[in-house]
Amino acid sequence: MPKTERILLQVRLSRADKQRIKSLASKYGFTLEKAVPEAFAAWAEKMRTQPQTSRRARTPQAAVAPMPPAPPAEWLEHAFKLDWSKCPEVELAGDGENYLWMIRASEAPLKATLRAVAEGIPLAEISETLEVELPRLEKVLEFAIVGP
Repeated sequence: MPKTERILLQVRLSRADKQRIKSLASKYGFTLEKAVPEAFAAWAEKMRTQPQTSRRARTPQAAVAPMPPAPPAEWLEHAFKLDWSKCPEVELAGDGENYLWMIRASEAPLKATLRAVAEGIPLAEISETLEVELPRLEKVLEFAIVGP
């Protein structure tokens, strides 16, 4: 077996990306040491299969209403305490020991998504980064604001 070369790599990740890697590691039973290379391999594969276009050359996404200023910290605390089992846009995922609320049809943890909103990140950016359909994200936020 050939000797593998180790190279130190430093990458800045958003809090949402870090949480996503942790949740994926937990979901698939990986250690973080295994999850990070898996995440890079998936990213590399995605980059290979996408057409070679620059960010500037992309067609603009549909216009999205601007996000109001970041909600107060009390909003985030309130949102975490809601009964999320009543929201059809989220599901409880787990490995038998650990459970995590995830946005349905995505790999996005609910907590990371709500924190990103609380930090004032635009919804379109959250949607793209966490790979969540924008209408689904809007419904989750509506539940978080209005409640069950």
